[in-house]
Amino acid sequence: MALIEVEDLTVEQGRFRLHVPRLVLNAGEMVAVCGNNGSGKSTFLAALAGLKPYRGRYRLNGRDFSALSRRERARLISFLPQGSTVSLPFEVSYLVLTGRFPLVKGSRYRDEDRAAVEEALTAFDLAHLKERNFLELSGGEKQRVLLARTFVRKSPVLLLDEPFTAIDLRHQHRFLRLFRETARSHLLVAVMHDLALAIEHFARFLFFREGRLLYDLRREDLNDRLLSEVFGCRIRLLRCEGHYLVEVEGEER
Repeated sequence: MALIEVEDLTVEQGRFRLHVPRLVLNAGEMVAVCGNNGSGKSTFLAALAGLKPYRGRYRLNGRDFSALSRRERARLISFLPQGSTVSLPFEVSYLVLTGRFPLVKGSRYRDEDRAAVEEALTAFDLAHLKERNFLELSGGEKQRVLLARTFVRKSPVLLLDEPFTAIDLRHQHRFLRLFRETARSHLLVAVMHDLALAIEHFARFLFFREGRLLYDLRREDLNDRLLSEVFGCRIRLLRCEGHYLVEVEGEER
């Protein structure tokens, strides 16, 4: 089922221009957004989240995005921005609970909201930190809290901009398993800078370069030439016993 459909999506920020000619993203997909710094990855996710004005056609869950209320958008999309943070001294469990706010009817959280929080705290290895002040946590722990806050809403679409900032390797691989489980019934789109990690775990790739969606590819279609073109350096993609390695040989001339 198509959850996101865009056609001639254009976002302008000063001299920078993002353009996506046509794209359809479906429930059940786990999509990596890749490219060099400044290629438009974060702008793309922010536009899908409704945080950037755009021109063109954008449909979310079969409806025109501009016709949806802010609450409807928030119920359908959970967005983790790049470098997201919170400066208020909330307890971890309460901060995660606030991720459920768009689902609240009335002014009070329900038992099902608190049950979802407990589930998210366990999934992101935060149960032992639930009563801690968010501001006292390490950078990686804060990022795990913000991920839990994003996932606790259980929205059909999850947009994650650099979700593994400051997170250690053990938790990265644990959360990637969770991402795969979630993406069986949801759409998960994540900006990824670790190309080898992305190729190992994601099935579909959107490659941006200089504000353009250059390629929309399945993992099996990736090759050295395409990756070298996207990143502007010589890249070798190695397959070894079902795993992937990325070797950077130097800049393109």
